[in-house]
Amino acid sequence: MKKINRLLDNKEFTLVLNKGKKAKVDGYLVSVKTNKEGHARIGISVSKKVGKAVVRVRVRRQIRAMIARFDVLSKHIDVVIIPKPSFLQNSFEQNLSNLKEALNKLLDGSVK
Repeated sequence: MKKINRLLDNKEFTLVLNKGKKAKVDGYLVSVKTNKEGHARIGISVSKKVGKAVVRVRVRRQIRAMIARFDVLSKHIDVVIIPKPSFLQNSFEQNLSNLKEALNKLLDGSVK
């Protein structure tokens, strides 16, 4: 994922989490807010509750791979994804379908 498509600033994360629409599904909390950037920006925040650094980096990589499969990057939105510890208990396919379900809830079924 290109740097332009990432949320990097703590203020931006907080804004999306406080003002955006939220959906909770098994393994995730997903928050979405429209932006004026002209492209999507994705932020992934993995808590230390999920595991040590190696595990958290692996979770981030998996989520980036999942996002690449969707057409979310063409929309004018900011997305913050917070995986929960139960993320590790599910398979990649289950996590993929859970993320798709959450994004469909928030984006009115427009995620393919």
